[in-house]
Amino acid sequence: MISSQLLIAQENYFDHTIQKGENVYMIARRYNVSPKAIFELNPDSRDVIYAGRTLRIPTANPSTGNTIINDNQVRNYEVKRGETKSGLSRRFGVSIAMLEQQNPHIVRMLQAGHIINLDKTITEEARVAKAGEHIVIKGETLWGIARENGISVAQLEAANAGRLSEFLQIGQTLTIPDKDYEVVDDGEYLVKRGDTKFRLAKQFNMTIAQLEEKNPHIKELLMAGHILDVDNSSGSTVANSEEESSNSDNSENVLSEGDYNDYVIQPKETLYGLARKAGMTIEAFTTLNPKLLVSVNTGDVIKMPKNMSQTVENTNVTDNNTQNTIEKTDNNKNQALFDNLVTETANGIYFYTPFSSEELSSPEERDNMVGVNADFQKYIDFFQGAQIAIDSAKALNLNFDVTLIKKNIARTQLAIESPNKKNAILVPFLDNASHYPKFESNEALSVIGIESNINPNDSLKVYKSIPSENFQKTKTLNYLAKQNANVVVVSDLEEARNKNLILNIIPKAKFLKVDKAGFFQEDALNKALSKDQLNYIVLDSDKTIILLNSTTALMGKLSDHNIQLVMLKSSLLPNQNEVSDMRYRVLKLIFPAITDPRNRKGVDDFITNYENIFDKKPSRFAELGFDVTFDTLLRLSQNSSFENTVNTIVSEHPHLKFDYQKINDSSYSNSGIHLMQYNSNEGMIQLE
Repeated sequence: MISSQLLIAQENYFDHTIQKGENVYMIARRYNVSPKAIFELNPDSRDVIYAGRTLRIPTANPSTGNTIINDNQVRNYEVKRGETKSGLSRRFGVSIAMLEQQNPHIVRMLQAGHIINLDKTITEEARVAKAGEHIVIKGETLWGIARENGISVAQLEAANAGRLSEFLQIGQTLTIPDKDYEVVDDGEYLVKRGDTKFRLAKQFNMTIAQLEEKNPHIKELLMAGHILDVDNSSGSTVANSEEESSNSDNSENVLSEGDYNDYVIQPKETLYGLARKAGMTIEAFTTLNPKLLVSVNTGDVIKMPKNMSQTVENTNVTDNNTQNTIEKTDNNKNQALFDNLVTETANGIYFYTPFSSEELSSPEERDNMVGVNADFQKYIDFFQGAQIAIDSAKALNLNFDVTLIKKNIARTQLAIESPNKKNAILVPFLDNASHYPKFESNEALSVIGIESNINPNDSLKVYKSIPSENFQKTKTLNYLAKQNANVVVVSDLEEARNKNLILNIIPKAKFLKVDKAGFFQEDALNKALSKDQLNYIVLDSDKTIILLNSTTALMGKLSDHNIQLVMLKSSLLPNQNEVSDMRYRVLKLIFPAITDPRNRKGVDDFITNYENIFDKKPSRFAELGFDVTFDTLLRLSQNSSFENTVNTIVSEHPHLKFDYQKINDSSYSNSGIHLMQYNSNEGMIQLE
């Protein structure tokens, strides 16, 4: 007995008996090891595992020693990049307060590499707020706590930078700083709004690489409120790197009123180009000129630093680069729109949002509103994406006016008096519970819905710009119906979710139920499959365990049957870290996609552009803001009506394809779906 235990210890693994419903990823999470480590010890497990057999599980984590996670204990767990206190508290089944109580080194800030130890049998200590502290109760927001204590949201965030990675938690202890709070300990620096890595590295006499090495939490993104280790007692000097010599950063210099000149915006100039010309970041430049957050209009007078570059050619190069990026991204897919642009006549574009232009232009007002309602952040993201589209359209010399209209639920009718012959109003994210007015206009006005439930009226047409899930399902089912195939719908419910829709399109479809773990009843799958036809297996479930176990069974039938897996909407695909796409390739998965998964360059170009301007990665709402706004501006700028361009031109941008179909006389819906199929040899192909 002793010798066998020693042998296991020496070989650093133990055996796990596989239970029904388990997969490698679940087992890896249970024992806090990587799936890769299990695959290395069990090569056959890469493809499929079977209940009743054993897996060898590695027992040692070389970076932390033995890691233990069980019902009562967590030992030597190493925090990974991207993990948060909120996420760890949910994973380990304890409160954030308990997590901090037993690991005081993470109270100020959780960092990658921290070691977590927990004994969940210990009773959580009752907490009483000390002087300078606040314990969060149900319903509180950052904005409310800040106002109650007479400080700004920015001060509150800065004093609690390591604790605010997610939503406020009931019982969470926050530090309430003094009203003049700004400094931190010697050798540390509190990041302020508008700070850049380049400026901070220069200020503290180090390179950007050295700054990131001392502060790994800023490698992906520098944020206001981060606390930096800037102790540079070793006296290293800043190298004259190529980056520093080519990116002089004057954005943080404190300038008085006399340091500015009035500047008249020239044709084709963009926000990005003007900020570059001023030698300032977008954030600092729009703080100086808040109205630029809404639009950049030729002839407007703005403030420019006196020491700005006077070389117009430099700005033109920036704008030309923007246009080149547009053309590369579109890859000639929108040539029909580019070939017929009308730049002499102005058009009008309106945004219907919870923000006025003044509120959107003020960082403090934006923070206050998001503090009251976190859902408002998606509108800010949307408009930031729209701002890049507006800049891109300006680079093409398009002529338009931009106006924000603030939502008012008490208003039942909204009359738009426009000086322009063609206009569009973008209405994002209105649901059934939202109130919206009846739009009326003295000139032609097209209403563009973005994930909004908004109905047309007699005088105005509504264009729903985001393909609906129902259309994804219908397009996929129509493709299946054209094939000479046996269609089997696999569901974990007694009544399949889309049964009526499926039978309406494919009357001979069969329905097969699996249990909660994704296992078929004895011989049910064999009876449903056909050996003489192609079998389309439509998976009607959003549970990863159903996908894993049902596809395992399907792969076991491939030697005798021709089988392809089908999903009716793209949201059913799990994240890549949950399921390997090997299963999709083997079963030649068919699925609808709103964004063409092969267009990585277009997506990556947009991400790079967005990060350069806003210093963070774009959300899905920012992506929608860019694509819908840019497409709308291009269509408004044609030599025909907006409706005519919708009827005759299909366009495609980094994330969305716009192929509108007429629903009735007053509404259109975007049908721009890519029907994709995984292929073992070619990676991925488009079916239609």
